[in-house]
Amino acid sequence: MWVQSIGTVILIVAAPLTFALGPSQTASAHESTAGARSQWAAQSPMPVISRGVPAYTNDTCALASAANDSNYDTQWWTCGTPSTGAPLYLAYDLSGVPAASRGQVLVLWYNDPQTMHYDYTFVGVHPCCTLVPIAIPSAYTLEGNAAPGGTLPSSGWVALATVSGNALHSRQHSLNLTGYNWLRMNITASVGSTKDYGVILNLDIHDASAGFQDDWIFYGDSITEGAMAHQSLSEFGGSGTWAQLINAARPSNFPAFESGAIGGTLSADGVNGINGWLALFSGRYAGLAYGTNDAIWSVNPAIFYDNYVTLVQAVLAAGKVPIVPKIPWGCTPPILANVPSLNEKIDALYAAYPQVIQGPDLWAYFQANQSLMSSDCVHPTGQGSFGMRKQWADTMLSRVYSPPTLQLSSSTATPTAGQAFSMTVTAKNSDGTTATGYTGTVHFTSSDSSPGVALPPNSTLTSGQGTFSATLIKAGSQTITGTDTVTASITGTLTTSVRAAPASRLVLASAATPTAGTSFSFNVTAQDGFANTDTAYAGTVHFTSSDSSSGVVLPPDSTLTNGQGPFSATLTTAGSQSITGTDTVTASITGKLTVNVGPAGAASLILDAPGSAKAGQAFTVTVTLKDQYGNVATGYRGTVHFATSDPSPMAVVPADYTYTVADAGTRQFSVTLWTIPSQTVSATDTVNASLTQFKWVNVNLI
Repeated sequence: MWVQSIGTVILIVAAPLTFALGPSQTASAHESTAGARSQWAAQSPMPVISRGVPAYTNDTCALASAANDSNYDTQWWTCGTPSTGAPLYLAYDLSGVPAASRGQVLVLWYNDPQTMHYDYTFVGVHPCCTLVPIAIPSAYTLEGNAAPGGTLPSSGWVALATVSGNALHSRQHSLNLTGYNWLRMNITASVGSTKDYGVILNLDIHDASAGFQDDWIFYGDSITEGAMAHQSLSEFGGSGTWAQLINAARPSNFPAFESGAIGGTLSADGVNGINGWLALFSGRYAGLAYGTNDAIWSVNPAIFYDNYVTLVQAVLAAGKVPIVPKIPWGCTPPILANVPSLNEKIDALYAAYPQVIQGPDLWAYFQANQSLMSSDCVHPTGQGSFGMRKQWADTMLSRVYSPPTLQLSSSTATPTAGQAFSMTVTAKNSDGTTATGYTGTVHFTSSDSSPGVALPPNSTLTSGQGTFSATLIKAGSQTITGTDTVTASITGTLTTSVRAAPASRLVLASAATPTAGTSFSFNVTAQDGFANTDTAYAGTVHFTSSDSSSGVVLPPDSTLTNGQGPFSATLTTAGSQSITGTDTVTASITGKLTVNVGPAGAASLILDAPGSAKAGQAFTVTVTLKDQYGNVATGYRGTVHFATSDPSPMAVVPADYTYTVADAGTRQFSVTLWTIPSQTVSATDTVNASLTQFKWVNVNLI
């Protein structure tokens, strides 16, 4: 059985590792590519480009194509043992792969599950036994060849990376294959048990032209070994490796991954090995799954927490993203007694380091599915290991591979117009957890386009969250939307009800063209400095007018309802007039309505004539119509008849005259009198006889 007793612990690199870099491999081949990260793994897939390409080997019985088919339960399994004088090789013809997909690549080989332990030489803080490797390549060179595809070249191989003293069951190499059509792994030494000195492995080549964001490694103990090994677990109902589960859900992604687990290890072992392990890892995501052995050895929770802090800090310092699951449920007394307090420390770790992606809750999963735990009450059954693998896949699909949404929340439900308020933007995974790995840039827009609106600049979030300041102007329901600058589907909207600032003015408005003496309506609105209605205004308004004539009627001192009020007034003086409303307490809260008052209908006729005139000489008289308030009745359109008491046939008075718009209620006329000593001149409306007036004019001899 592949399950290593969890009571054992292992963790050191016994054999020194040496590297010889080929001409196309730079010294930073294993450094983090954090600077080129995209926002989540699904944006930068690393598809396998070596699947099913022509494969070649010089071993007499090994099947080369078993190394790159889709079945990870089959491997390239040599009969011979490699040596410097008689190396064994596995070569791929990549000439059929588009050149753009085989420039920057990740070459990844794995010997697990033949050797379950990531490092068979590792000695832990509680060593118990010697771990035995099975057919691991310990010395090899990765080589490129520019020869055309179709026939395996016998010469022209160029060393791209050289490794000796290898003790790991899997390794990855960042290589640039630009200009090469072939890749060959040339093995000169292997390590194994007495009968297993050949080589057993699968080898994948991933397109890394978009970076190494979809490259993973899972550190942990034997429970993680069993769940994350490169085998399908089909005999237990399994349907593929962890990468194949991801690929089944997201066909554009086939993550590169290693199972960096070593049976029996504690969190302290992880601390001892993490920096050396990370130096060999090109990717982005590092799972940290320790704790069961800490519980078995009754490690103090505070020490356990400190160990995890060191692990998380090491991963972050390497420019990578830590993933921490909950410790699995088990049924031994130490696990039942100690794991809950250790999982509490993991909760504290989540709170202290929001950069940590929360892995699956394996305590809850196995507690709810206890039949998946084996008889030792520590390790899952085969079905349980696949179930755990699926938990890892489902959780990462939700928290890493699915584009997050943005959730915007405000510090206040009703911000005040013109006043800054804070809002929080949180990137959320589809399962509601914070997408701590989100590194996108958020652009902000608002439904409020008023002058004075202040929105945050384009901003990034820290560990999936950010607090920002915004100022809105227009009262009522408004929205602020945050949208990823690259992927518009990553978006979220805050809807808030903006309330007006305290009133700073009164706005008096009317659509009426009032007539003198006739009541008209107008409205009063209390507004803030942004023209919002202050519905909370509770002041009292006092009214005055520029029209101080008798007959003027203004509203009494009044309050408004929800910042508004309808009123009526009567003005009597024609022309431009104003009504002013002023708060009775705060005089600066004031406003003015200006209207053009029209005259009422004609109520009197005024005849202006000189007191004397010379006989036979024409003089001017003026006839003006006025309303009852003394305003010229500019709208008068009646007809005026003129008469005189002068009996002379030479006397001349105007003919009947009908007033026009141009007269605007007043007009001059010419009259000639002849008879001394005095005569009358009269003007009378032909319809309304009450509109009449006469004047005496003294007539003098010439």
